[in-house]
Amino acid sequence: MKRCRPIGRLLRAAAFVLPFVAAGCLPPIRSIVAELPAAGWSEAAVIRYANTDTLALRDLHLFLRLGDACREDTLTLRIETCTPERLRATEYHRLVLATPRRASAVQPLVELPYRRDVRLREEGDYHFVLTPVRPVQGIEAVGLRIMNR
Repeated sequence: MKRCRPIGRLLRAAAFVLPFVAAGCLPPIRSIVAELPAAGWSEAAVIRYANTDTLALRDLHLFLRLGDACREDTLTLRIETCTPERLRATEYHRLVLATPRRASAVQPLVELPYRRDVRLREEGDYHFVLTPVRPVQGIEAVGLRIMNR
């Protein structure tokens, strides 16, 4: 007569289900922000993202928090991406900052799509280095919003 091992079955079932539960617990949206100097933005702002999921497709959006001194209607950024394996890619991205000006205590936040269906294939720290091509005033923070698809 064959012995039934309920504990072994339970452990096998838990080992099968656990990766799916863990993947479902990852936050679907992560935002990483770099605060900028009040005097103006001319130097590189570095955003570090610790990647643990090498299979998920993601959308990347850039966002800016605009202050009262911001008079820009467009902004061109030099975006350098550095992978955990130290591979680098550099590109220029033009942002249109057309936002309605409000007389309120809340500072306007501009969010614009940067990349769709991105797969970060390596586990580790990705560095996104954002630098304006010319100095700008009134931008208080820049960030990257990473959304799982």
